Amino acid sequence: MKKLNYLFVTLFFITMVMSCGEDSETEDFPPAKATLSFPEKDKDCNEGTIVSDTQSEVTFRWNTPANADSFILKINNLDSGTSQSVTSTAAEAKVTILRATAFSWSVVSKSSSSSKTAESDTWKFYNAGPPEENHVPNPATVVSPGLDAKVNEGTVNLEWTGSDLDNDIVSYEVYMDNSNPPTTMAGTSTSNKFEVTVTKDLEYFWQVISIDAIGNKSTSEVFNFTAEEGAPVEPSANLVLDGEMNGTDQWKFKQIMIDASNAVDHSFENGEYKFIGASGTTHSNVILWQEIKVEAGKAYQFSMKARSEGTVNSWLEVYFDKTPILDDNEDYTEGMDLFIKSFGGDVEGCGIDAFDGSVFDIIKDGCALPDGSQFDANGNITFSASDLTANGTIILGIKAGNWDGNFGTGLFIDDVMLKEVK
Repeated sequence: MKKLNYLFVTLFFITMVMSCGEDSETEDFPPAKATLSFPEKDKDCNEGTIVSDTQSEVTFRWNTPANADSFILKINNLDSGTSQSVTSTAAEAKVTILRATAFSWSVVSKSSSSSKTAESDTWKFYNAGPPEENHVPNPATVVSPGLDAKVNEGTVNLEWTGSDLDNDIVSYEVYMDNSNPPTTMAGTSTSNKFEVTVTKDLEYFWQVISIDAIGNKSTSEVFNFTAEEGAPVEPSANLVLDGEMNGTDQWKFKQIMIDASNAVDHSFENGEYKFIGASGTTHSNVILWQEIKVEAGKAYQFSMKARSEGTVNSWLEVYFDKTPILDDNEDYTEGMDLFIKSFGGDVEGCGIDAFDGSVFDIIKDGCALPDGSQFDANGNITFSASDLTANGTIILGIKAGNWDGNFGTGLFIDDVMLKEVK
């Protein structure tokens, strides 16, 4: 009877073991990605054992992530583009690398219980060379366009970041063409931006060389993007009514600073507006203006043509303001955006005799933009909410005048335009 009991227990135990073996499955525990520790990100590495004038042994360290039991350390030489890999079962590895060289590195976590891997972030560092008074700049890093980006044909702004422990980068050389690596120098820049023109359906490769004050150079990785056909841009409508100066009653006219000698004889004439003093007078001060609907924060571009065969003691002003043109004795000069003097010669660094063309070309020849002008040198302007009237409008004023002088045969304006920049 005892033998039968022993036999029953033995058979039950074997059955249970076989049953558990059939139902169990090996679980997959993928490793987590490592957190890098040393060499530090974007720093000089001054630790390690010097092997020779050109090499040192550096200990790369990282944390031990969950479920990882082995690692692949990947090191990339940013100067030459070569790379090497080292396998380790510990969270560190000693590697002999070149001195005075920029590198990037990352760690791949592996697990014997999973086919999956995980890669850490990539850090860059500079492995210091023999002591020197000046450091080589760090290789530039792309900002825009991003790697493999698609951009519209036409003008593209290349942008990157540059850094140097000595903070003495003086310029950048930008190389760009349709081959990798690029060999055509597109130009140089003292900032971290450079404008280029690209053609649709072409891939572009570009690279930046950073140069410091004593001539040390570092070369970035090769960046790339592809140009595509841009969406058609509809031209913006002119927001200025009767900008062609045809006299359609869209403009308002006001003589200011009225006195006995201040008289005007201004009018629309053959598709232009003519400023000229009344016969026999030597003083004139008048504003041609209209109210325009605009939006705060949007970019606009202003343009206007002006011509004169020569005047004496006269001027032409353009400004945008929210002040209504009501007071006859108000000067309306605050907030002036553009000023052309014509005093028969150079007066206070500004004076033009005859002129004909865009007002922004005219001022480049004789008058700089006033301090506080809202215009840039090409007539671009952006209004803030505080610039606008309660109705969301801006007042465009074009003022001409002379003091103890004359307009000669007349001061003419035409093609006044304010367009939204798309």
